[in-house]
Amino acid sequence: MKTFVKLFLIIIILAFSIGPSIALTRTHLKVGYLPILDHLALLVSHANDRCSFQYVEIEPKMFKAWGEMVGALKAGIIDAAFILSPLAMDLFNQGLEVKTILLAHRDGSAITIKTGKHIHSAADLKNKAIAIPARKATHTALLDHYLTSAGLSLKDVQTKVIAPPNMIKAMLLGRIDAFIVAEPFGAKAQHNGVGKILVLTKDIIKNHVECIVVIHQRMIKEHPEAIQEWVDSLIRAGKWIDQDKLENGSKAVAHLTSKTYYPHSEANIIRGLQNPIDRISFSDLKPVQSDFQAIVDISVQAGIIEPVNLEAFIDDSFYLNSQ
Repeated sequence: MKTFVKLFLIIIILAFSIGPSIALTRTHLKVGYLPILDHLALLVSHANDRCSFQYVEIEPKMFKAWGEMVGALKAGIIDAAFILSPLAMDLFNQGLEVKTILLAHRDGSAITIKTGKHIHSAADLKNKAIAIPARKATHTALLDHYLTSAGLSLKDVQTKVIAPPNMIKAMLLGRIDAFIVAEPFGAKAQHNGVGKILVLTKDIIKNHVECIVVIHQRMIKEHPEAIQEWVDSLIRAGKWIDQDKLENGSKAVAHLTSKTYYPHSEANIIRGLQNPIDRISFSDLKPVQSDFQAIVDISVQAGIIEPVNLEAFIDDSFYLNSQ
């Protein structure tokens, strides 16, 4: 009996002495996101892999507007973010020590017009009030690029910065004639009869970069194993989302993320991913400089950012080292 008691005490002592040291090996990362489908890889990764991570612990933090997230990133309240590429590059130009390590997705947004408006082309948007999610957004650059097809520019429309969750309400109240934003808001507006899709952004520039993953450089320097484990998980998550999209009508991903991570119904998530099925993609998250350059070019043309040193901004090593 005495031997048993001694063994039990040794086990207890070891549990208290070893347990905390094991826990300390996991790097805690607070990661910002918005309630848009662009950020699904973060949420699927967290849902599927959070219990099996050895080096990293991810804490997703939802923001309703881009300005709120930017403030948190600047203040160090969050360590990383799923963020609009022009907005991130502008922060980098301002001296914020962040790098992009991965794409969040490709394509995925739409220009949605209010039901009853006689808008059938880029030319019909002249003098219209159009909501954008942020001034330095991919959407702003894509809108300007779309307008150039009709000989117009942002100067020929009235843009209003409105947080994505508030765009449908603004349309219902008559404050805007159209909006350009990530899903599921366009799909939801169309399903509810509030608006209809004018053009998908994939049809403005095919396979374009939009949201990206950025992280403070100090985290990259101090915790490369943790970042690598997270990037590996995000890449797996992206492929899983696209596989579920093709094979299961996005039902699994909608069930996994609705309510737990998103204020969206499963039906609205499915609509945002499935109508059409190539509306947004997550399988190719490689941060390629030429793809970023395409966004820089249209963003500079739109007058929303200055040229960016992409070699310094992009760190593709974690993607290249991913298994």
